[in-house]
Amino acid sequence: MLVRDVMQADVVSVRAEDTVQHLDEVLSRKRITGAPVLEDGRVIGVVSRTDVVRQLEVERSRFEGSSWYLEPFDTDEAAGLWRAEVSEAVAARMETWRVRDLMTKEVRSIAPDAPLQEAARELLKHKVHRLVVMEGGALVGLLSTMDVLRGFCAEDA
Repeated sequence: MLVRDVMQADVVSVRAEDTVQHLDEVLSRKRITGAPVLEDGRVIGVVSRTDVVRQLEVERSRFEGSSWYLEPFDTDEAAGLWRAEVSEAVAARMETWRVRDLMTKEVRSIAPDAPLQEAARELLKHKVHRLVVMEGGALVGLLSTMDVLRGFCAEDA
């Protein structure tokens, strides 16, 4: 079985200048967890929900780290107020984020005529959950770990 047999040919993409809020809306509406990032028709990155969560954790730790003098709290109420302040600060920063701020710039790709086993090895080797499928320098599909699993299960049937 080849990559082209199981890849997603109808690729949902986002732009580098899109807001993270727009990204979330696209991913939710399409029921996907990530997408290639295009600029002038070229793939310049890949972004996923994991990238957003990772950045949220970085931001949260920045704010928590800057308030070390507030601990230990005298009361649970004070701790709750402090957590609310951190959440508000992170939410305010999140409104300024763009896809380009979160995306993975090192794009992993594969050819549509590559064997599915090769794609599985690439996913494992690079510890990623999706590969962009490129042919002649053009984006022709997207291959996720779920697509690979579906392909392997179909081979067994």
